[in-house]
Amino acid sequence: MNTINIIKFGLLSIKPNTILLNSTLRKYARAYKTTANQINKGNVIKHKNKQYMVTKIDSRFTGRGSATTKFELKDIITGKIIVERVRPNESFEVSTLNDKLYTYLYSDKKKVYLSNPETYEEIEIDVDKVEGNEKHLQLLEDDMKVTVSFLETEKGLSPISFRLPQMHAYVVIGTTPIVGNASKGTAVKVVEIRDGIQINVPEFVNVGDKIVITLNDLRYFKRA
Repeated sequence: MNTINIIKFGLLSIKPNTILLNSTLRKYARAYKTTANQINKGNVIKHKNKQYMVTKIDSRFTGRGSATTKFELKDIITGKIIVERVRPNESFEVSTLNDKLYTYLYSDKKKVYLSNPETYEEIEIDVDKVEGNEKHLQLLEDDMKVTVSFLETEKGLSPISFRLPQMHAYVVIGTTPIVGNASKGTAVKVVEIRDGIQINVPEFVNVGDKIVITLNDLRYFKRA
């Protein structure tokens, strides 16, 4: 008997021991079921008849070999954050997201405006839908490519979050004195790439230089 079944409304039901073809089949389903210990940050799950994005996961072992998983969940409609503790084997329905690449145009205090690079169709998305924090909003630049995650709803595809690229190049606009022992090759200095956003870089980096940084942790990677 086949262990994988597609049922109505695109819900993918997978038995616990099934490991083959999961990733392939999930692409064609609107949702699939899995256990808490298989859920990743960024997944959208159904919980208490609402849909939440998983923003943090903390798995811990307690006494006698038992374990608990703590989810920080963000309501995709209201933006409200809740924390839930669940059993690792507890079952959840995970919504399949459709990721698309968009070009950043501009933003205001409430919205970010993006353009589809193929169709030039423009969309807007709330600033609090950024994956990260306020610093990531400051790091947006004209023509930067960002990834938008869409959720399929009764009204069609709805943008629920967006994330910046893993790396991007910025011009250094300011520096501070060198810290450390230059003779030992450990000297670094702090540079500013945006108002209020500073990172540590090698001592040879100067104002006006263009440098590539990793955006998830704001670290220097290389000269552009």
